[in-house]
Amino acid sequence: MTDNADPSPRSDHDSPWKEALEGWFPEFLALLFPAVHADIDWSRGHRFLDKELQRIVRDAKTGRRYADKLVGVHRRDGRPAWVLVHVEVQGEPEAAFLERTAPPQTSAPRVL
Repeated sequence: MTDNADPSPRSDHDSPWKEALEGWFPEFLALLFPAVHADIDWSRGHRFLDKELQRIVRDAKTGRRYADKLVGVHRRDGRPAWVLVHVEVQGEPEAAFLERTAPPQTSAPRVL
């Protein structure tokens, strides 16, 4: 049997996060963004819009790994909305990580 794998493959940290977000999306929002979760009518389902997101966002060549999901939902008042989830997988220590990733004080999670 021949192993054609690259001896030093780049770790794929995105896929597990994307799979987890898809499999546990309502629970993810309930845990981390309960106000957003409460505003969604889960009885109407949700739909991952990966192809649509790929059309509007180009991959950054910065060496950082991202797991982005665009999800179509309906709010409790019946209006359609999108939820954009951005997870940055941090594989090594970075001194300015908290400063770089902290949301502005005026920012709050919300369903658009």
